[in-house]
Amino acid sequence: MTDAAIRCVTAKASVFFWAAQGIEKIVIADATGGTLLDGNEVSLLKQINVDVEQISYYQDEQQLRLKGKGYGEGELLSFALENSITLETEDSFFKCTGKVYCRNFESIINMINHNKLQSIFWRHLGEGGSLQQWADIRFYYTTKKFCQESLIPAYQKADDIKAAAEYFVFHLLNEKLIAGKAPRPLLSGFEGGTGKQYFDSSLGVLDENCPCWVST
Repeated sequence: MTDAAIRCVTAKASVFFWAAQGIEKIVIADATGGTLLDGNEVSLLKQINVDVEQISYYQDEQQLRLKGKGYGEGELLSFALENSITLETEDSFFKCTGKVYCRNFESIINMINHNKLQSIFWRHLGEGGSLQQWADIRFYYTTKKFCQESLIPAYQKADDIKAAAEYFVFHLLNEKLIAGKAPRPLLSGFEGGTGKQYFDSSLGVLDENCPCWVST
């Protein structure tokens, strides 16, 4: 996605969607040194009881070119956990890639609370529901402890020439968590690199029985 205005609008749209869903605390972590929301927008969200924390740094462009966006995402996660005041007081969090939102979030969080899950990750589904050795790392729920000790190191193994971060996270989850099946998040948004819009459509029985990994 090369047009700065489009990047800004789509990123803001996802934040406003999460706020409209009733999310009370949002951390926006940016790797370009910028700030997504202006003061008026932050104040507007505050009026509906949504607290927004914005943190940013300048990513290492050379490392990003060498290792790919998955590696960069791991570095951004590490930065957020080390620098966010909001996350400092939380044990668990949802991670969602920028410009993406979950249409059935209420169902997902109810399922997590009902089963008292500490973490849940879903398997990446290809075209037509086909499976490959990838985890879907656009959206998941996990603990800070697991993220710091296991997940971020898996991201840091990413090298787009050899294998993407999704591959290393897949094998980490197979080793550390319990495999199962659960309703899958229905995600909508825009790809960061291409700007292509996507809308997760129904995959039949996989909608309610998607391969996943959990911890309790």
